[in-house]
Amino acid sequence: MKTAIGTLMAAAAFSIMTPAQANGPHGYGYGNGHVVPQPVYVAHPHPLAGLREINARQEEQRARIERGFHRGAITRFEFRRLMAEQHDIQAMERAFVSDGFLHPRERMELHRRLDIASQHIWHEARDNERRYR
Repeated sequence: MKTAIGTLMAAAAFSIMTPAQANGPHGYGYGNGHVVPQPVYVAHPHPLAGLREINARQEEQRARIERGFHRGAITRFEFRRLMAEQHDIQAMERAFVSDGFLHPRERMELHRRLDIASQHIWHEARDNERRYR
């Protein structure tokens, strides 16, 4: 009688185990005396992660260039040169994402180029060369 009750209690305990407990410690399943590794799911970033931020920076920089030009702080020659730099960055971005994936190194390179372009805009807007209307 005691063995029947013990067997029933053990069966009841195994039936209410969660899947993680049934797999044993460290996520391994114990089937037929062998340790079977369970699949590990890794969250991958979106293939074009960071592109929205890059595009927002480009738009902000274009707006800064246009504001400086309309205020007269940026000359026509400086305006053309700064916009050509923005165009080059845009072309680089298109080349990087042409395969449908923006690699972290490519994203870092775009941010580096945008940082340099931002410095150029800052300098040209404050170099005391004025456009006279």
